[in-house]
Amino acid sequence: MKTASSNLRFSRPILHGLCTLGFAVRAVIKCCCGGQPSLVKSVLGRFLMHVYPGETLMTEMWQSETRIIYQTKVKEREKVVLSGAVLLNHVSSAL
Repeated sequence: MKTASSNLRFSRPILHGLCTLGFAVRAVIKCCCGGQPSLVKSVLGRFLMHVYPGETLMTEMWQSETRIIYQTKVKEREKVVLSGAVLLNHVSSAL
């Protein structure tokens, strides 16, 4: 039986991109919004590479006025897999 990942020529199943985005935005909310998702106005993201289940995601972020710029890397492969910004309703100086 063929899976979606094998149809796309990946060697094994991949993590859904929205799951990767969810982990990244959760990190931004935890670090920059004091755990309050209501401070997020909108989320922008660009998927750059695939992620395999079980890989470790690391999200780096930088604050720029009412915007948090972020990039998410896979630790094991040292590759950036997602980049984007989170626009905030209110800025806290948590960084």
